[in-house]
Amino acid sequence: MMDDRSISVPEIGEALWGALHLGLKPLCMFESETVPENGQPFGQVDRCLAKSIFLCARGEESSLYLGADAKTGVCPGGQVWTGLMEMTEGLNFFISTGSPTYRHGEAEYLKCDPQMVKDSVATVGKIRAPSKYLCVTPCHDFVDDMGTPRSVLVFGGAEQIRNLLSLQHFGTKDVFASAIAPWGASCASFITYPAGLAANCPPGAVIIGPTDPTGNEWLPPSIMSLGIPIKEAERLVRDIPGSFLTKRPGVAFPKGR
Repeated sequence: MMDDRSISVPEIGEALWGALHLGLKPLCMFESETVPENGQPFGQVDRCLAKSIFLCARGEESSLYLGADAKTGVCPGGQVWTGLMEMTEGLNFFISTGSPTYRHGEAEYLKCDPQMVKDSVATVGKIRAPSKYLCVTPCHDFVDDMGTPRSVLVFGGAEQIRNLLSLQHFGTKDVFASAIAPWGASCASFITYPAGLAANCPPGAVIIGPTDPTGNEWLPPSIMSLGIPIKEAERLVRDIPGSFLTKRPGVAFPKGR
């Protein structure tokens, strides 16, 4: 086990990168009272928050930020899932079966009817907006004065995510609720739930995602995500030395892969 000193965000990113053989950069979601240096608004990269985040993991973007005064160009759903607007009646229809009065009847058919959308959103609970700005940057670029880290996001292939989930179970007796795959947009899996913005998301749970197929256009078919609350990310890093990742690396990554 590691000692009890605080583990920095760059150390978390480096440890997960090395132990899991990641190809995409681990990211840190954080809140800040100021715009990150060299950062740009999410909406200037893409209207989809989740796609912008994935581009950051691929190294195509550096720091991104979102806030009440920096939400232009972001899709309405993304603004809902980051607490910057309430779910509208039109979105209830758009996510489900469509309405001729909203976007010419376009629909995603992700829920069986508008009432199911309303009920599901109610189950999520209140989504709080960021104190000022909600930001993302690669873990290795984060420094303490940038803001308050909320969560870490990892992208990986099936084997990497399996290993990370096994590491999550290494240090907890919570068999059923320590890793969950809740309903929601991709940005909910990447940001809302692991960063603790949704009132009813179980605290400490790592979020398997995304469960939203509308991101399949830009997310490679072999890639999944795991959103990790910051305290859980510290625990995972502390657990690496004593776990199968270190003690039995041939099990985690069989030779010949």
